[in-house]
Amino acid sequence: FASLIQADGYNPLSIGGVTFKYLAPIENAPKILKDILQKEFTPGMIATKLSSEEQDVDQVLRQVLKDSKVVVKAAFGEGYWEDHFTYLYDLVDSYIAIYPDLLEEAMFNKKVPYFVSPIYVLPRDQKYVQRKDGQIRQYGAIKHLKDQKDSWMTNQKGQVEVNLFGKLLTLALNKFGHLDPYGIGLSYEGNKPGWNDAMNGVPGLFGSGVSETIELQKIVHLLEKIVKDYPKQTVEILKSTHELSENYKLVNQEKPFDAWDLRMTYLENYRKDLLNEQKVISNEAHHYEAVLKLMSTTLDEALHKAKLIDPIYPTYLTYEATDFTPITDQHGAPVIGEYVLLVVKVNAFKVHELPSFLEAPARYLKSISSKSEAKEIYESVKKTELYDTKLKFYQTSKSLDAFSNEIGRIRAFTPGWLERESNFLHMTYKYLLGVLKSGLYKEFYKEIKTNYTCFMDPKVYGRSPIENSSFLATTSNPDAKKHGQGFVSRLSGSTAEMLSMWRYMFLGDHIFSLENEQLCFELSPKLSKEFFKDGKVEVRLFNQTTIVYHLLDEIDTYDPNAYIDRMTLHKTDEVCEVKGSKVFGKWTKDIRNGNVFKINVYIRGGK
Repeated sequence: FASLIQADGYNPLSIGGVTFKYLAPIENAPKILKDILQKEFTPGMIATKLSSEEQDVDQVLRQVLKDSKVVVKAAFGEGYWEDHFTYLYDLVDSYIAIYPDLLEEAMFNKKVPYFVSPIYVLPRDQKYVQRKDGQIRQYGAIKHLKDQKDSWMTNQKGQVEVNLFGKLLTLALNKFGHLDPYGIGLSYEGNKPGWNDAMNGVPGLFGSGVSETIELQKIVHLLEKIVKDYPKQTVEILKSTHELSENYKLVNQEKPFDAWDLRMTYLENYRKDLLNEQKVISNEAHHYEAVLKLMSTTLDEALHKAKLIDPIYPTYLTYEATDFTPITDQHGAPVIGEYVLLVVKVNAFKVHELPSFLEAPARYLKSISSKSEAKEIYESVKKTELYDTKLKFYQTSKSLDAFSNEIGRIRAFTPGWLERESNFLHMTYKYLLGVLKSGLYKEFYKEIKTNYTCFMDPKVYGRSPIENSSFLATTSNPDAKKHGQGFVSRLSGSTAEMLSMWRYMFLGDHIFSLENEQLCFELSPKLSKEFFKDGKVEVRLFNQTTIVYHLLDEIDTYDPNAYIDRMTLHKTDEVCEVKGSKVFGKWTKDIRNGNVFKINVYIRGGK
């Protein structure tokens, strides 16, 4: 996924599958595979051939893949959604949860290329236009470059690659660059909105998203921590990107509009430079400490300003151009832009908030909030239209009746249907994950009784309760017969959020960590005592290790007085008993490598 992040911070929409290219000398390959390995191949092709010849598939395939590189097929698709970058952090965080001892190697030794889409995000002087009715809008934000195809960045030396830290820094710098005119949300300046596709009119209204600001701050905090831990490590980055970071440090942050204007100018010049051949340079990580601090401080202020607008954090902001100047050519004639409209330079904006959506509080609870702040937000959300008091579950937003169709196709939907004011399960589960991760455990276990489909009445839900839906109709819908009913079976986003909740509930957040440079394994389940049957709960780790929790005292495992008294670790030829919740030494790697087939965990309450 990191490979697909472009030098401009965007990414292609479509991934067309993965193939492999064999890099070892072909004469070293098994004879029966030589014809296949001459070209790009898939593991299935290798397995099929080996099976037909009654060869050992597993061992040979492992060696072939070890001697090969991944070839990712991708395509631009149809637009640049602002939220796509947010999922890269989750992948990195999941990796750190299992391999904290390999973080340094992954960040500084892992090389990743740059995907290049045949698309150019236009500068403001080509996409800020005046409509026939006099209104100023952002239309036609991207340009398809002629005679260019989806490809990978190259220079005279071949394919351009940087390390993973350099790629994450590139991403952060690009996203920070298009912080909106008030310095609050990330501008939807690439023709598409964020997670909610149906808000597709918001980019034209100079819209921005606070959800994406929250997610960017997570990445910046991660990079700051890595710089602190590994200040002398080498960061590989494009020379152009490095210069962009240096320019940001020149921006005076006192006046938000002026800071936005200069920051965007630097970003637009950078994008223009990316059309030329690029060079990779190296610097020690501490060199980027100042720009990361600048970004972190600015984003903290952004979230402070966002909360002043809406105490539960606004998801969407739009901007009204209150002062503008028509752009003319050298002869004084008006310049015509996209859709045969006059292009303008905006000199001042006025911010407008859209009604509250569930997305921003969901992302904030999951990422940044303290437990006390989370409690305040949680209680405030339940007092708004975001909570359906009759069905006792959540909906995507407050009423949108007061807004025109210009905010997007969402306005054309019936309330309580599709993305409009419905219980869109992916977002509801994202919010529940936020409630769980923020430490509101009692509230979480109360909420899942009416929000998890598995606990719903099938007669109301209208389908099997173990099947997720795209959305459930809320009482906002005018058809009472549909209330609580699930529509369109779906196994994507909601399932991913469910797996994240499952991991946190049954295992804890980061089950592996480093303590005094020693690898440590520690379980920290956050389970209600109601989940235990006859004092036991079983769960599978890595699909190889059965973990059995034994509740010796009747207590919720998230209770501050609950603790793991001891554990027994079982291999086929050895058993180890551990006092407390932490495992060190060779047994830690045995657990990670799947060599421990069973772990008994004994939980007590009160010390």
